[in-house]
Amino acid sequence: MTRLIGKKASLKATLSKRPRDRQKQLQASAQAKLDKQSDKLKQQEKQLAKVPSGYQTTQTKAAKQELAAGKKKIAASEVQIKQIAKPTYMYNDRSTNPGYQDYFDESHSIAAIAIIFPGFFLFIAILITFSTISRMVEKNRREIGLMRALGYTKREIAMKYIVYTLLAGILGAGLGGVLGMLTLPQFVFSLLSNNNLTEFVGVIPWSYLAQTMVAGLIATLGSALIVLTINLREVPTNLMRERAPKAGKRILLERIKPLWSHLSFNQKVSYRNLFRYKGRMIMTIVGIAGCTGLILTGFGIQDSVNDLVPTQYEDVQHFQALVTVEKATQQVHADNIAAQKPVMVKSITARPTHGTANDTVTLMVPKTTTNFAKYVTLKSVATSKRLHLTNKGVILSEKLATDMHAKAGSSVNLQIGGKKVTAKVTGVTTNYAGHWLYTTQAYYKKLTGNSVQTTTRLVKTTHTKKAQREKLSRQLLKEKGVLNVSFPRYAASSLSTGGLGSVVLIMIVMSGALALVVLYNLTNINISERMRELATIKVLGFYDREVTAYVARENVIFTIAGIVVGWGIGLFLHQFIMVKAQTGSILFPMTIHYPGFIWSAVITGCFSLFIGILTHFKLKHIDMLDALSAGE
Repeated sequence: MTRLIGKKASLKATLSKRPRDRQKQLQASAQAKLDKQSDKLKQQEKQLAKVPSGYQTTQTKAAKQELAAGKKKIAASEVQIKQIAKPTYMYNDRSTNPGYQDYFDESHSIAAIAIIFPGFFLFIAILITFSTISRMVEKNRREIGLMRALGYTKREIAMKYIVYTLLAGILGAGLGGVLGMLTLPQFVFSLLSNNNLTEFVGVIPWSYLAQTMVAGLIATLGSALIVLTINLREVPTNLMRERAPKAGKRILLERIKPLWSHLSFNQKVSYRNLFRYKGRMIMTIVGIAGCTGLILTGFGIQDSVNDLVPTQYEDVQHFQALVTVEKATQQVHADNIAAQKPVMVKSITARPTHGTANDTVTLMVPKTTTNFAKYVTLKSVATSKRLHLTNKGVILSEKLATDMHAKAGSSVNLQIGGKKVTAKVTGVTTNYAGHWLYTTQAYYKKLTGNSVQTTTRLVKTTHTKKAQREKLSRQLLKEKGVLNVSFPRYAASSLSTGGLGSVVLIMIVMSGALALVVLYNLTNINISERMRELATIKVLGFYDREVTAYVARENVIFTIAGIVVGWGIGLFLHQFIMVKAQTGSILFPMTIHYPGFIWSAVITGCFSLFIGILTHFKLKHIDMLDALSAGE
């Protein structure tokens, strides 16, 4: 933005003499045309001078009169040429292009989503990688102990895992980063592109790629270093022995004896195992909660985008049509009109005092404040109480007040019809689309010194279907004095948020895929860590289904707990993203409908069920003899 301001200032300096030069060009052009007319009059005057006075006819006298009138016009035109003013040049940047601004606003909203999703993906990737590397090192404890006993240094032993994780981090982050930058931006651009922006130019932001590489190395190399540091502290004899299983402990649930006594043996074992492996429990719940939270956030963003227009035109503005007429006293008539309210609607400019760009604001002044609440609901953002128009100031819409850094009791700078005024703010009203300012006739006259011309009608209709709206529009436009009819809610270009919904769908799918990876990875680690335990219960006579239930029961509890925690995370993320996504004159409603909660739980539950089926087949093929063989 600073660069654009500098370019604009440079352009103004370059063209500073252009208004004067253009004025001279216009004057010279007009003077050249006038000189031709003057030459014709001079020739005509010479011809008339050759006619003797005694031979002058009526036509000659008429010609002399036309000549005199022509000379007067020439003289008047010369005065007008001298009064030609310097032209005014307007310097606009690309933000004044509606198509570009819509694209910019949607890009800003997607950037707000991009603040959260990569961070969560990275967090879950670190979680998975840490678990995987920990398990890999744990499986190689005997090998590490043997190498220590043979005289290898800690550094030499660690290099094997450091090189492995370095390669995995660099290749994974590099490949994923490049593929993501080459595919996702183009796909998002295709969703957001419009008539003004049609050609995609792919650029790889190397700084982002470097950040991706660093994040990947933190997830892989960092995890390996932490795990190796812990394990290499042990003496070789301890490393060469299998780590002793964690001892069982009494849990809090056992103290609730009426509940504990009604649980079956298998259920008691499952609940004890939940708290026996606290680290795995926390990682599983956090992983599932993160994925559920991201999915719910995606549905919440979709709901907020879809609810923007209905909320604006049902909860805030209750009129269906705006009708412009010639005379303030004129009423409009049609079969579909239920009620109408005379107002003045005018576009003005709000001038922030903090250096930001000016905002275009729609000023609405009703003829009377009686029944105005039936057409527009003015409700305080701070207290949720009804606001009333008074002769003491103006009421601003919420997003405008935010941009202007204004609140009840402060003042705002406005430009109304070329006149700069300062208005007092009496309230800030809830509003979701557009910048609006409301005041009374008396206060408007006090600000501008002009009377209010209520040449707009807020019209409430009995039907709102497309065919009925078109019929109403035709009827009104046939009426004498009606200049324009518009239906703000149904205007095709009133709000541009279509591409955002498709991007959200991508995020939901990616979050679901991540949930699948998290569940599979953690379940796989869970089985590999407890292979001897599971082989033991199979030897004791448990059937395959019972062994699967033994493990799956824990996963079901983890999944339920993760879903509940994930809902809380999703609510927080949704609110954070929607606040960041506010651009232009749009303020998204903070709504998440109940299907979003249900679907986020169902998607996570389906992935958990799928992993449970894979787990069942894996447990069926456990080699009991190999699993129970002594490791010493």
